[in-house]
Amino acid sequence: MKKVLLSLTALIAVASADQLVNLKIEGMMCPACVKNVKGSLNEVNGVKDASIYLKEGRAEVKASDGTKPEAMCDAVKKAGYGCSVAK
Repeated sequence: MKKVLLSLTALIAVASADQLVNLKIEGMMCPACVKNVKGSLNEVNGVKDASIYLKEGRAEVKASDGTKPEAMCDAVKKAGYGCSVAK
């Protein structure tokens, strides 16, 4: 039982080590743009999931703690879109 509790505690500690980063994305016009931005973000080391919101021009990115938002924006910019970290 102690082993299971310790494993669960370790799992919770790892899961809570994630961060949620909000990005402002410029230049998205269609669903293909959303796919391109999502693909670019998912290629960044440490990114676990990205939700892209076309109408709002933003992205919510779940990443490992320590993953730099600037690296995420760099990937989006390389794909041809504007990007800044939302405050």
